[in-house]
Amino acid sequence: MSGYTRPFTPGGKAAAVPALPWQFAGDLLLVHFLADPAALNALLPPPLEAPARPGEAFLWSPHLRCRPMDAAAAALNPGRTHYNVAVIGIPCRFRGEATMFSTFQWGDRDWLVTLSWFLGACSKMAHFDQTGLHAMFPDRVGPGGVGSALVRTVSRHGEKIIQVGFRPNREIARAGLDFYTNHLPLTCMRHVPDVEIPPRGKPRVHDLTQMVMTGASFGQATAGDAELTFFDADNEELLPIQPTAILGGYWIPMSFVLHGIRVVHNYLEAT
Repeated sequence: MSGYTRPFTPGGKAAAVPALPWQFAGDLLLVHFLADPAALNALLPPPLEAPARPGEAFLWSPHLRCRPMDAAAAALNPGRTHYNVAVIGIPCRFRGEATMFSTFQWGDRDWLVTLSWFLGACSKMAHFDQTGLHAMFPDRVGPGGVGSALVRTVSRHGEKIIQVGFRPNREIARAGLDFYTNHLPLTCMRHVPDVEIPPRGKPRVHDLTQMVMTGASFGQATAGDAELTFFDADNEELLPIQPTAILGGYWIPMSFVLHGIRVVHNYLEAT
């Protein structure tokens, strides 16, 4: 039996996720917003601490192309080589250093949900829609280009949960993104609950992780006006962190290689 993940099979082809490392490239739609500081801080698990400037948060939602670095695994079905994702990250401090906690995440591929839980990003399945342009339209400016506009929605179980609007109006340099990149790497939480009978009394896995990435590069970023709204929906709890102000919207072409994670805090060993 073989495979990087289950289901294991003699040929190993049925595994839900190919082996890391993977390459990623795509366009990151980013919204920097303000929300109730107490509601944001309530989502930070110890030992993560409130940031120096509480009340700030980020919503990012890229469409990413991806492929395993393993040449034999790279020739995948097209449906396994791209995905949409939306993440809400809260700036915070870990052992005195700036980071960002991955609080909520949604994606539109089952293998992405599987991979994210292995890494510590708790994805749920969702549906993504976005307005778009075509080269044959009179306005040929593509999404993310100065003078364009887009609206992206995320829905789940037939209910809309997020709507993002973006109107880029200027190009910005890489240094202009420090307000976001200074909070990286992203910190996530892995958790495998205790489902044994009789109960063991503690989870099988409970830790904080950070993704190990190399080769990060960025294309020409744009900035502009943005709107962000969270909706009341079944199995979601976003209204307490409804944006109270939008600090900016951004479109960031990017690429990187994901190798895996490192565990930065193990709750089971700390108790």
